[in-house]
Amino acid sequence: MATPETSQNKHDINDSGTQRLKRICAAVGMSVLLTACESSKHVGVSSPDDPRTHELISQTIELVATRYIDPISREQILVNTLDGLSTVDDAIRVDITPSDLVLQYDGRTVDRIALPAMSGDANEHENLQVWAEITLHGLASYRMHSSELRSASTKDIESALISGAIRNLDRYSRYEGPERAENARNRRDGYIGIGVRVVGGTGYPIVKLVHAESPAARAGLNPGDQILTINGQDMYGKASRYTADLLHGEEGSSVLIEVNSANSAAITPMEILRERVIDRTVFAEIRDNILIARLSSFNSATASTLADNIMKAKLYDGGLNGVILDLRGNRGGLLQQGVAVADLFLEDGPIGKTFSRVTAARHIFKAETGDLTAGAPLVVLIDGRTASSAELVAAALQDRHRAVLIGSTSFGKGSVQAINDLPNHGTLTFTWSRMTAPSGYTFDRIGLFPAICTQTDAGNTAIHQVAHALSQRDKIASVMMKWRNLDYQDEKSRRELRNVCPASTNGEAFDVDVALELLKNRREYKNLAYAGQEEIADTFPSQ
Repeated sequence: MATPETSQNKHDINDSGTQRLKRICAAVGMSVLLTACESSKHVGVSSPDDPRTHELISQTIELVATRYIDPISREQILVNTLDGLSTVDDAIRVDITPSDLVLQYDGRTVDRIALPAMSGDANEHENLQVWAEITLHGLASYRMHSSELRSASTKDIESALISGAIRNLDRYSRYEGPERAENARNRRDGYIGIGVRVVGGTGYPIVKLVHAESPAARAGLNPGDQILTINGQDMYGKASRYTADLLHGEEGSSVLIEVNSANSAAITPMEILRERVIDRTVFAEIRDNILIARLSSFNSATASTLADNIMKAKLYDGGLNGVILDLRGNRGGLLQQGVAVADLFLEDGPIGKTFSRVTAARHIFKAETGDLTAGAPLVVLIDGRTASSAELVAAALQDRHRAVLIGSTSFGKGSVQAINDLPNHGTLTFTWSRMTAPSGYTFDRIGLFPAICTQTDAGNTAIHQVAHALSQRDKIASVMMKWRNLDYQDEKSRRELRNVCPASTNGEAFDVDVALELLKNRREYKNLAYAGQEEIADTFPSQ
């Protein structure tokens, strides 16, 4: 996923918030509201002169207004943001007229705020400050009427406002508070620790999972072990989060723990050095010189780990005779990692591109590193949960005749989400571009069509599945051409095409058997790999 830059223009928090609001109110004819603003100073976190909330709201409005894939007016964002407070107090309703923001509470109007007529001489940053000030004024006004808002925590108020701002965006847009955002960052980029997950709360914390090749694994920790002390602190009754925080620290530093191993009365002291731990996303095995690699998602280590497994497979006696890339259940992840995975199997030429109204979100992706497998036959397994960057990988390899797709129609998420860090350490995620395959079609809402559909009644053996697909090659090619030429707005045709090979989420081992059968015969493999279209041009036109 691409991560756009956040706003670089910071408002001057050294200036008095009240003075700033007075100047803006005077400029846009809002001075009548100052008395209400000033009377809410005691509110604290949500008062008009609170710099943290001001910065948070200002950045949220700016991001949604300027970087969401479809244009949305600031007036609508303002209404949505304040209306998000209804999740805290359902008596809150926000309406808008051509000239006023109307604040309603419990069925009656409690405030009206004149919408500003923006000056053409004002820069974008100054305009955004006005919208943030209006939002905070509305929040302060509502707090004077709502006991729920007055007793709500800072975290809940922030969540309500930001979630409100994006509530009418697409289903992939979301807000994550600081804790959930940190967990998501750890999944993408790893974290500094020893590589365990623990369960706590009653008794001593228990190790639930040990990451492979982590410091904890090398030290001999195992699932079921109890952690008695950390750096001398007794851990009885400590919560999972508290325990994890103690195990995290600076890279290269050490942590001292005492462990009671499962099924043992012995207490074992351990000193473990902390290092960056990245979740495992590549699970590989070798069968008859065929590398079977399942990719569960795309994090910062996926492409390099897969490359390592390819290089190891090439060292086997007899070399590497083929690859099965299992993307079933892979919901995506980091877009650049998906591009890097596709690059491992292509000599050169296009991988895909993104298009958007936002210049920073437009990208052209091309293969650069060369085919690490030296042209070994490649099969990609997909299903109804294969989505996003995983679909781009499969689409690129299919379009370039580099792989045969086996399984069922994929999910159909051809959009890219920008992950934006916020001042409160949460993240705001929303769609800012859509992807196209090398042939130029977008797979958003339609997905990918496999050359061998294992959801058909072609037979109950892998041999029958391959034979049936070969006998239906012309039909498969015809469906693929319709797929790529589909009118994006034609819902009826979209449903009909997806029903040719209905999306499945079974994840059966049978798909692997079919792939192994196909790879036994290079001629049959190439016959299906080239079904559907002529060779794709090596380059995209410039954007």
